[in-house]
Amino acid sequence: MSNTLKRTRVGEIPLLMAVARRLGFYSLLRHYIKPHGNETYPAADTLMLLVFNIASGRQPLYELQRWTASLDGRLIGDESELSEGLFNDDRYGRALDKLFDADRAALGTDCALCVVRSAGLELDQVHNDSTTVKTTGKMPQRSPTGLSFEYGFSKDHRPDLKQIVFNLTVSADGAVPVHCKTCPGNRTDDTIHIETWSAVRDIAGRSDFLYVADSKLCTHSQLSFITGNGGRVVTMVPETWGEVREFKGSMRENPGGRKRILRRPTPNREGSFETFYRIGGGSETGDGYMMHWIYSTRKGERDREAREKGLEAAELALADISGRLNRRNLKTREQIETRVEKILKKHRVLSFYDITINETRRSSEVQQGRGRPGKGTRYRREVKTEYSLGWGRNREALEREKNVDGIFPLLCTDKSVGAKEAVLAYKYQPRLEKRFEQLKSVHLAAPTLFKKTARVEAMMFLFFMALIIQAVIEREVRRSMKAKKIEAIEVYPEHRLAYHPTTAKIFERFHDTSVYRVMRGDELEAEYRDDLSDVQREVLDLLGMTEQDYWGSLAQPG
Repeated sequence: MSNTLKRTRVGEIPLLMAVARRLGFYSLLRHYIKPHGNETYPAADTLMLLVFNIASGRQPLYELQRWTASLDGRLIGDESELSEGLFNDDRYGRALDKLFDADRAALGTDCALCVVRSAGLELDQVHNDSTTVKTTGKMPQRSPTGLSFEYGFSKDHRPDLKQIVFNLTVSADGAVPVHCKTCPGNRTDDTIHIETWSAVRDIAGRSDFLYVADSKLCTHSQLSFITGNGGRVVTMVPETWGEVREFKGSMRENPGGRKRILRRPTPNREGSFETFYRIGGGSETGDGYMMHWIYSTRKGERDREAREKGLEAAELALADISGRLNRRNLKTREQIETRVEKILKKHRVLSFYDITINETRRSSEVQQGRGRPGKGTRYRREVKTEYSLGWGRNREALEREKNVDGIFPLLCTDKSVGAKEAVLAYKYQPRLEKRFEQLKSVHLAAPTLFKKTARVEAMMFLFFMALIIQAVIEREVRRSMKAKKIEAIEVYPEHRLAYHPTTAKIFERFHDTSVYRVMRGDELEAEYRDDLSDVQREVLDLLGMTEQDYWGSLAQPG
């Protein structure tokens, strides 16, 4: 009988298992989802495998069976090989059904509390935002909790597709998620902050943390509720507020003085810096909240670039309709004016153009009656008005608009928080948006493959757990690097340095780490393991793990 060589993957799973055990996720799922007597493999552990698949971000959900079968069975306490039939879609689907039936609100709170306790997470400042998850198939059911796929404002720029809204709150201490909520696709952000803030207050055990969100937080009911319960808020004021229109109107005519308050490197732009200035001494809203007026050099550049792109796009559109005047639905002055106004509003350049519509009257003789013209044919004179379109940039308006480039108002309900502190708090918001980017690109968020809205809702909760594990790994690695004065580690291909290593890049270093078994029939002849590289051992050390801890996962399931 000949020998056969079988390879099973270990990869990044021991890192995920170690952090999940440290956070208490195994025990939490087993507490809320009790095992059934005839289960081959507990539903709670099946869900943890699904969390690891999401966090790994290596395989799409429709290849779950193949991904599971590639793993070494000893990672989950099985000495035999993991066949594709053992972990099939039905098993994952039934596990999701049990998660949906569990008390996910209490489970989510317990997850956050475990992270706070085990990782020493600070909740002095939290950030909230939402994203949308679209579906390209039919999702007709409404879950028992009311979740449904609906048309709404699409942050994926696909208004033609139904969606759900995924709301996430993270701590400013490492951008670690602490709360999530999945809502129907037509729910707007300006209706969710009271519920979210109250949930975070229960997790933090206090109300004086700083709650940072985008301009949808700026409603009287939400601000008054949070401040009335001892909360503090930093947010951007929307352009629709009268105070904003009035201030920018005065700035266009008489630019105010600026005082530099902050200068910091621009992310992903080596040698470039973004400088922030405070304009004036701030002002108060009608409700007594402090409003800081901030100028950003980087935002000023973006505003100018966006306006120039809008001007160019508008001129292309005007040139296009100019060649189609006097036909179809562009025959009258009113029709032309309406179309021009629509174009300029679409590109947000209405006030930057002087538009002229010129009239030319052309007269011609038209035969009266039918037939071929002859000596007795009679004619009538007909006058036809033709229009031509002209436009030019309003240089004065454009010059005035430059005075408000880069200016944005920040509202702070705590008057002890100065302009610099408010800017630092709000500019952490992109770290939350990075979590959404990882959710959709690295973690390949596509929960609609399970075809039931209830399972989708449960699946989004697993995305929340995966984001927590991913964020904790990043946080621990970066904190250890700082403590050990390590500037960068070689986790990029070709030994390139990463100064702020992400979990995705860390996992890439471990992905192909495997165990090899030489089998004679059903008998094990020999076993070999890949040698860990210096970079892998360095990452393990930064996570507080040893090489023995890594390989020990083969004998120590969660």
